Amino acid sequence: MTGLVKKDLYLSLSMLKSYVLVAVVFALLTLTGIYDISFFVTYLSVMCIMIPVNLFAYDEQARWDKYAAALPSGRAGVVKARYLFTILICLGSLAFALFLQLIVALFTGAQGQARTDLLLSGLLPTAYGCFMNAVLLPLLFKFGSQKGRIYLLLALGVGVGVIFGGLTGLKEMGISLSELTLPLFVLPVVGLLTLIPSYFLSRRIFFHKDL
Repeated sequence: MTGLVKKDLYLSLSMLKSYVLVAVVFALLTLTGIYDISFFVTYLSVMCIMIPVNLFAYDEQARWDKYAAALPSGRAGVVKARYLFTILICLGSLAFALFLQLIVALFTGAQGQARTDLLLSGLLPTAYGCFMNAVLLPLLFKFGSQKGRIYLLLALGVGVGVIFGGLTGLKEMGISLSELTLPLFVLPVVGLLTLIPSYFLSRRIFFHKDL
């Protein structure tokens, strides 16, 4: 199964380079004050979702599922590897978000509450990415990447609106993220936990899927 996770990693390397490059550009635009930090956070959330979705498209083009199902790890290994890789992507985006937002805080001279707000906002991509993947992965295993993209667009539209609108609303109401420290720390954990029932659902779907 480790080989299956490595396969996903190798496939996603080219995508990761592009996503990281765009994320750095967003960070630079945030430093200059052109974009608000909410744009950067929203982009990282989208990245958490798009990479696993694109892997399904690559697998379908190569007809990988039929071959992978015949491997010793079988169908269960395919599902488990995809979920493990998704968790790694979400945790990686969290580390990347915290790192870049720390740089933003240093360059903008943010102190105290402002710096805390910047760092806490980095928890949102992981939470949202986990929640959305928990919903989308079973649909992708069931319907494939083509039909699954319909649900993806719907999820992205709703999610981007919730994150951007929520951050903007909190800002207008004068509520800082530092006042919501505990919920923000809990959200990524809850997001990761939602992947557990999602995994068992995807496994059941993939076991009964005609390849």
